[in-house]
Amino acid sequence: MELVINFSGGKDSSAMLSYLCEKYPYITKHVVFADTGWEHNDAEEWSRSIVARFGLSLHVVRNPNKDFFSMVRRRGKFPSPTQRQCTSDLKRGPIQTWIRRNVADPVVINCMGIRAEESPARARKLKLSRDKTMTSSRRTVWNWLPIHGWTEQQVREYLSAREIPLHPVYQYLSRFSCQVCIYMTRRDLAAVKANNPVAFQRIADTETEIGFTMQPGRSISEIVSEIHDR
Repeated sequence: MELVINFSGGKDSSAMLSYLCEKYPYITKHVVFADTGWEHNDAEEWSRSIVARFGLSLHVVRNPNKDFFSMVRRRGKFPSPTQRQCTSDLKRGPIQTWIRRNVADPVVINCMGIRAEESPARARKLKLSRDKTMTSSRRTVWNWLPIHGWTEQQVREYLSAREIPLHPVYQYLSRFSCQVCIYMTRRDLAAVKANNPVAFQRIADTETEIGFTMQPGRSISEIVSEIHDR
């Protein structure tokens, strides 16, 4: 049995990695980072530094045919909560390809730092489930959510107790995801505009270019302007 640990550099994946290393020190672990082409500029370097604390290497995967912006332009629209190509095509797919090519063990546990507290959809996910799309006569793959029941406070306390740092982006955002994400709130977008204006403007320009907004009905510039008008 071998563990494949999906790693983003964020608080949840960092807590999951530490937990797995503590609880299963002798099981072979592969840490995989999926680069969508829209990660924070230092996300890969940051992730390598966290993973190195545990004596492990970081494997970086990408979709060879597209990144976030080429996908958006090709489709003429951004991903949405019901059509999350950013996850399926740019994260899950490349990681699954990496597993097929690099893990020979007949039993693979694919570990993800998803927590129930994050959303009703994530709360409904099973903590352990067999991945039918990845399982074959040669290999059985299980999807496991080791910290599914943890709260954000538990995650932060766990990391603090082990002196595992949080990326500086947590000073103004609650998640370390894409630089601008479809799930961001109005206040998140305002924080991005103030702290990462280049990223904010790139999405604003892309909205104009394709004639489609990242969030329904309004551009991100309009959304942020509404906050300042209040």
